[in-house]
Amino acid sequence: TCALPISRQVSAVPEATLQGLVDELVAARRAGGYRFKVQERVLRQFAGYCRQEGYPDGSITQEAVSGFLYCRHLRAFTVRRDALALRQLAGHAQAAGWDAFIPAPAAPPRVRHQPPYVFTDDEVRRLFTAIDSQPISAYSNRALVDPVLFRVLYGAGLRVSEALHLTLADADTRSGTLRVRDSKNGESRTVPVTARLTATLAGYIAAAHPAPEPGDYVFYSAAPGRPVNQSTVYLRFRGYLADAGIPHFAGGPHPHSLRHGFAVANLRRWAAEGADLAVVLPYLACYMGHADLRGTQYYLRLTADAYPEVMARAQVRFGYVIPDPPGDQP
Repeated sequence: TCALPISRQVSAVPEATLQGLVDELVAARRAGGYRFKVQERVLRQFAGYCRQEGYPDGSITQEAVSGFLYCRHLRAFTVRRDALALRQLAGHAQAAGWDAFIPAPAAPPRVRHQPPYVFTDDEVRRLFTAIDSQPISAYSNRALVDPVLFRVLYGAGLRVSEALHLTLADADTRSGTLRVRDSKNGESRTVPVTARLTATLAGYIAAAHPAPEPGDYVFYSAAPGRPVNQSTVYLRFRGYLADAGIPHFAGGPHPHSLRHGFAVANLRRWAAEGADLAVVLPYLACYMGHADLRGTQYYLRLTADAYPEVMARAQVRFGYVIPDPPGDQP
């Protein structure tokens, strides 16, 4: 760590910005013969995260690094990959005179992953009862925002980051659609939502945005120009789970579990209606923004595990996706 005080470090390089340091590091690595493509994407995402969260240039704090690595519910190998990229950036920042926190090397990812949590119907009812029961406060708009935000996660299957980055221009309550821009796979999509959810959104927008601007974020905290922080969403969700009497443990449930619930609920409904799952599965994949059918087939496996009544119909068309559990063979 540099021995100079932070104020002297910043004044020594007054024109240095985090984005500038990223550009320098990327150029240096590529000049050395490294492709550095994935690392560049991670570092530019980190620079954007720091800018969005209001972290000033001149230092890289532990809070910023931890928020970026651990508040997005990433898989273990993704956290490890991102941490390695941030270690390089922090070292480069220290060489430039910044006070930069270097994350410890993340542990190698576990081979066996815990399956994602699927809410029961009763748990969903209890959870939203708890969310809707929050008292109105003069210090927070959570009682206004959260009932709608979490309904968008459950009713439209959006990722948390996708919902938080919706602007008023993206929410068309006349056509009943949401425009998701620059999603996980780098693509955009327009998703239709139910009439009930559209009406809920329209009422919320009218109340939360009395002087609407197209660039305002749909879900904000202090000001419409700044979206709710993902870590804030996670902390509030933990509180709602406690209020609903739903235990929280490593691996879930967490806000992303509502996206799982959307997929499972639709697969259950289609199976009950006798729909051909081979036909409807690509529609679900497109709606949820999956790059291919593998992610959606994963939800089919999840549905069959949680709701055995779906297994028989799923086996007819997807036996190669959902094998019999070990030990069940005659």
